[in-house]
This record gives sequence, C-alpha cells and structure tokens, in this order.
Amino acid sequence: MRVLVTGAFGNVGLSALTELLKQGHQVRCFDLKTRANERAGRRFGRALEVVWGDLRRPADVGRAVAGQEAVIHLAFIIPKLSATGIESEAQPDWAAAINVGGTRNLVEAMQAQPQPPKLIFSSSLHVYGLTQEQPPPRTSSDPVQPLEHYARHKVECEEMIKASGLTWSIFRFAAVLPIAMKLDPGMFDVPLDNRIEFVHTRDVGLALANGLSCPEVWGKTLLIGGGPQCQLYYRDMASQILDGMGVGMLPGRAFGAQPFATDWLDTTESQRLLDYQRRTLSDYLHDMAALLGFRRRMIRLFRPGVRRWLLGRSPYFAASRAIGSAGQRGPRKVALVTGASSGIGAATARRLATEGYAVALVARREERLHALAGEIRAAGGEASVIAADLSDEAAGQQVFDKVRAAYGAIDVLVNSAGFGWYGYGAEMPWPLARQMVEVNALAAMRLTLLFLSDMLARGRGHIVNISSIAGNLPNQGIALYSATKSFLDNFTTSLYRELAGTGVHVSIVKPGPVATEFWDAPTQVPGLRIPGERLAAVRPEAVAQRIGALLRRPRRVIYVPRWLGFVPWVEPALSWLLDRLGPLLLRRQVKTAR
Repeated sequence: MRVLVTGAFGNVGLSALTELLKQGHQVRCFDLKTRANERAGRRFGRALEVVWGDLRRPADVGRAVAGQEAVIHLAFIIPKLSATGIESEAQPDWAAAINVGGTRNLVEAMQAQPQPPKLIFSSSLHVYGLTQEQPPPRTSSDPVQPLEHYARHKVECEEMIKASGLTWSIFRFAAVLPIAMKLDPGMFDVPLDNRIEFVHTRDVGLALANGLSCPEVWGKTLLIGGGPQCQLYYRDMASQILDGMGVGMLPGRAFGAQPFATDWLDTTESQRLLDYQRRTLSDYLHDMAALLGFRRRMIRLFRPGVRRWLLGRSPYFAASRAIGSAGQRGPRKVALVTGASSGIGAATARRLATEGYAVALVARREERLHALAGEIRAAGGEASVIAADLSDEAAGQQVFDKVRAAYGAIDVLVNSAGFGWYGYGAEMPWPLARQMVEVNALAAMRLTLLFLSDMLARGRGHIVNISSIAGNLPNQGIALYSATKSFLDNFTTSLYRELAGTGVHVSIVKPGPVATEFWDAPTQVPGLRIPGERLAAVRPEAVAQRIGALLRRPRRVIYVPRWLGFVPWVEPALSWLLDRLGPLLLRRQVKTAR
C-alpha cells in the first residue's frame, strides 16, 4: 500500500516507518526540512520517499498527498518535548495554525484526490481532561473535556475528520516516551500519585501499521496503550526511569500536586484488532540504557551534580524550599497516622513524609510524637502532633475535629494504633480487655466512619487499617487480640466492596511478627512472651514500604511478608495442629513466667 506519514521523523513517526517498511508498504514521508530530520531520513537510505514541506502551505500538502492510498497523520505541536523546540501552550496561536490549520489542509487535499485515501489520525488521552477522581479505566465512549490548547486542538481535529466524509480511524495514544529521553522540566508537573499508562513507541508503530490492514478499525476511535502491565502510578514510572538513567528518584516535593490529564485506558478492543502490545516499561528501560551507553556511567559518576541541576529545574522544589523557610504549609496531601509514637505507625509516618505528605501524628505518648515530628521537619517534611488516648470514646471525635481545623480534609488515614496481650483469656483483666477492644477495633472503626464521609464527598481518599495475620489464625493466648483483628478484617472487607467505583479506597494490611515493642507494652503480663513472636519478624520499615506501595496501587488486602498470603488457604487444613500444639505452648509460657 502507498502510505503517507506526516511528522515522519518524530518519536512515533520513526517507529511507524520501521514497521511500515517491514510490512512491505511503499512509504512517503512528509516533514519539515531540518538538519535533525535530514539526519533521521538518511538512516533509511532509499527505502522511502521524502517530501519536505510545511503543513501550513496547502501546495506542499497537496504534493505529499497525491497518489497515496492511506495517510497516517502524526505531525502536531505538543505541550512538552516538541521537536520544534516550541510548546503548544507557550504559543497556542502558532500551534493552532499547524495543528488545526495543517490538519484542515491535509483533509482538503485528501478530499480533492480522485480516490481519497484513508486516514489514521493520532490523538491523545489528554482529550479526557482531569479524570483522577473517576474510577479507571477510560473508554473510547467517555466524554471529552480538554483543558489545554493541545487537547482542544486534538478534539477540534477529531470532529473535523469525522465530518469530512473520508474513511477514517482515530487512535488516542497513552504516554509514548521517546527512547532518547530528555529531562524536561515538564516531568515535574505530574503528581506522583497520578495514574498514567505507558506504551512503547515501537508498539505504537506496530499498531499504526497493523491498522492499515484491519478492516474493522475504520470509523472507530481506538485507545492505544500498553495494557494492564503498563498501567502505573507516576511515582513508579518516574522512579524507574530516573534509576535507569543513573540519576535516582528525586524528592517528592520536586513534583507538583495538581492533578494531570493522564489515566489508565481500556485497550481491550484495540489489542483485539491490532495485536500490538509486545513491550513493557522494562523493555523501554533496557532500550534507554542501551542508547545512553557510556553516558549512563558518566551520569552516575557526577550524580550529585546532576541531581542538583535537575532539582534546580523544578519550580515546585524551589517553591517548597521558599515555603519551608517562611514557615508556611505547601499544597501537600495530608495523611493521618494513629499509633505514630512507635513501630509500624512511626515508620509509616516517616515513609509518607518522605513521599511528600503532610503527616498528622496521633498517639498517647506526646513526647515521642514531638520527637518524631521534629525528625520529619528536620528532613524537610511537615508534621503536626495530636496527643490522644484512643481508648477514650470521645477521643476519635476530638482527633477528627482537630484535623479538620488544621487541614480541612485528609487524603490518607492509617489506623495503626493497637496493643497486644498474651495469656489465658480467662485471666485477662476486664478493664484491659475493654481497653483492647476500644483501641484495636472501635477506635479504628470510629475514625474510619468519621473520615469516610468527607472522602466520599470529595470523591477520593484511602483508609488503611493495620490488622494482623492473627485475624486469620485465632490462636492460644491471643483470643481477644485475634478477635479484634478479625473484626477489623471483616469491617474493612465489607467497606471495600461497598466503595467500589467511588474513588475512595479501604485496605487491610496483615503483617506477621514485626520487630517492635508491641508485645512489650506495660499491659503485658510480666515475663510472658509469645512463642515464636520474634520468629521471622519483619522490620516496621518493611511494612511501611508496602503501605506506600499500597497507596499507589490500591487493593483490598496485602500480607507482610508476601508469603503469608498462603495462610488463609492452609489454615483450615492445619487447624488440628494448632488445636494440639497451642495449649502446650501456652501452659509452658505461663509456667515459666510464674
């Protein structure tokens, strides 16, 4: 087939040329005559025809379209990383003359042909606007709500093409990064918790080439993305790319907080028709590293200087430093962490602070909270202290009121407060038993319900309840503790199912033994220790790391360590062993303590 490719020597264009030639098409390229484009064209030798010209000149476009059977229209001025060096948002009128005016010239030239060629138009997921508060994925039937000039140009061109009478197909692309990645300041505009879908430029080239031979694509708008394996949060994508370049992930405050027009896409139909999803972000990182070659070693050698240079290009990092020096609070997300004076709570607070959250710390031991808050502030973070005894029924409402007064609303609630006790249930003092139910179960329930209404009204938020594998393994010596965790498991699971599609997430974290002072609390029976409580204990920092990942990719439940996920499956089969072994271990511990 005789195929014209506009913008042929850009990122996607080069990938499309490679695949079109591989499939045996006769390819004509249309692009501006620049040194970079001439150099790119020479790579293909005589395998393709080149027509140099300008989309704004109808005569140039007419020469390019003449005699073609299909046109792949890629030429467009984009917001960032434009090959022209000029961004669509910086000079919107100039960009519109190329984007909209150039597309109009192309459509008219195609209509003037004796046999008008078919047209594949490259659009973008940017046409959907801000969708982070909507449940993903985006579909081709979703309404368009373009925000920037670039997206409005795309929508105008889509409507023009649909009304043209030509045979057309519109491909809306996910994030297509050039392998020769440029560290543009625009990289800092995307919030780290923004959903984003990556698609490899070579997979896009394959989709375009395959589209020419697929009769079902015509008259359709298709979403072109990498598929579920390429659906990421920007934090994960940015950190992997920066690590792959040798720079390393940059501080969270270097990135913006305003939602960005990216999201995950439903590519089921496009993959069925075009069979193009072959690569993931790992393949991109491999290609990028190969292209960097020795320069990657140089970046690592001068890494501190490179990082300072990059941070100097982030307007958000400079602003955060200015705000910090002025003692003001920046536009950060807010996380409330209970049980923050030690263990999992303290580790989680530290972790979230390093990821850019303003952290509200809640616990009984006020002096410890102030020490942790000072540590977070010294590292450039933001923290506030709310001393509260959550065994007091009124404390939950007091915490809620103080947080609303200080922050207005929160984005994340981590219910980590709790304590344990080991011994015969019949010997557990009633005041202590009541306190355990209040702290481990009822306090978490109160705070969850209090903050849940606010989150639902805003259409976003995440509540994380720290449970325990003991909720699945009711065992000797921890009868009431296991019961409180089982309650928390079921409460959280029910809410998770109720909240599907609301934008608000509720999750349960189920660690095994954790190396904290949890079981050394003053309420513990002197000298009585849990059999195997230190066995395979994980560090609280490991739990905090998994919580950070959970906030980026929400799910109902996570186990720490991961292998504990087998417990719910095997516990019914091995309960007989616990029935026999448990009482023996408990009697031995009680005898030793006494």
